[in-house]
Amino acid sequence: MSRRWIPVPAEPKDTVAAALVSGALAAGVGVVTFYLVRTILARESLDAEEGSTALTPAEPGEEGRGRD
Repeated sequence: MSRRWIPVPAEPKDTVAAALVSGALAAGVGVVTFYLVRTILARESLDAEEGSTALTPAEPGEEGRGRD
């Protein structure tokens, strides 16, 4: 069996490149995790309980406007 490459000691540029790639990957995973958790926690229950602010349909012509 022949080797396809010859192992050599890592150079400082290899270490820096690995650190940058792993840091970018970790940041990407963190952003995606933050977005998913924020989306899950921002949900409202569909069960309307007494005393809660139930969602009401918008009047015609009010779509897309903020409510007071």
